[in-house]
Amino acid sequence: MKISIDTVIFDLDGVIIDSAADIIAATNHTRGLFDFPPLPGPKILSYIGDGLGTLLRRSFEGSSEELVAQALSLYREYYWDHALENTDLFPNVKNILTILTGQLNKKVAVVTNKTEKATEHILTGLGIREYFDLLIGPESVQRLKPDPEGILLVLAETETNPQRAIMIGDTHTDIEAGKKAGTWTCGASYGFGDKDRLVQARADFYIADIFELLQYIE
Repeated sequence: MKISIDTVIFDLDGVIIDSAADIIAATNHTRGLFDFPPLPGPKILSYIGDGLGTLLRRSFEGSSEELVAQALSLYREYYWDHALENTDLFPNVKNILTILTGQLNKKVAVVTNKTEKATEHILTGLGIREYFDLLIGPESVQRLKPDPEGILLVLAETETNPQRAIMIGDTHTDIEAGKKAGTWTCGASYGFGDKDRLVQARADFYIADIFELLQYIE
């Protein structure tokens, strides 16, 4: 079955970009500034999906909010300078963006819990910023995913009926946000998110490679 779609909405980390190594490095660098030992990479990745503040709160479990606030500032400073050291596009990302925005004439957006400033910086650095009509991050919303606010903003800005939009994400929070917004949903099983929770979120479709999205939309 193929569905008719006007607007394609992507999560960023774990869907468009493979940023795992740089997020892990920035988190452990920040922990080191407070004399905390490094955490295993998979543990840090399990903290992704609910925004940077939550990632650091989990990474500094038991610490004061004051320390977490300091860590947040230091993390952002370090990550800005190192965000593109090991980060790259997942396979076929540029191919599918070219097709979506070219021959299929779709609107394409990102709704992410990463800041818009960092998102712009990374997508520009990787040479794909031009493909996106909208980048929605914490600066534009009051509530992060799984709240649907960011997706609803995309629908309003692009004048898209929810049933002619699809949200693609690698975590249950992405799928929950899409469902709450009334869009179609697609789970990216190749990403960072917990696979069991992603399956339990019951997306409409699941893909093991971003190019498989073309099997489901027209």
